[in-house]
Amino acid sequence: MNNKIFYAIIAVIIIGFLGAFLFLKGEKNDPDNLSDSGYYPYTDKEPSELQGPTIDKLDDENYQLNETPESAKEKIDSGEEIFVYYWSPVCEYCLKATPLLMEAKNKEDFPLIQVNVLEYPKFQREQGIEATPTLIYYKDGKEVTRAEGAAETADNYLDWINRTREEK
Repeated sequence: MNNKIFYAIIAVIIIGFLGAFLFLKGEKNDPDNLSDSGYYPYTDKEPSELQGPTIDKLDDENYQLNETPESAKEKIDSGEEIFVYYWSPVCEYCLKATPLLMEAKNKEDFPLIQVNVLEYPKFQREQGIEATPTLIYYKDGKEVTRAEGAAETADNYLDWINRTREEK
């Protein structure tokens, strides 16, 4: 009799762990549960396809302007001016530069989107991105100029952005 109770308790524990595992696994595949805010810009990808470092940045306020390649192409091809920031969540320079770029945007509004090249390496190659971070200014559907590497301050970004917009 004691053996039956022991095995029943073990079975209940195993079933409990299995149920918790399946429940948590299901939540990780739901875009609404990947981040506390519900932010999920990777509409062309299943949550299970995202890289871990990308998931870690979903709730970071500095990475809330991400676009898919299709959406980025539409905005570039619209003819309107736009700055596209190509970044990667595994790039140390990006992790330092992105908050500075967002600080610049908060100081002076300008059209900006982000593209995560870790998730979209094909788009990275198509755009000729060889280093991250890279900030490209597009106008009339064409690349006008680019800045590769991290700026040291938000004002450095603003100076480059304003100079670029005035010259072109």
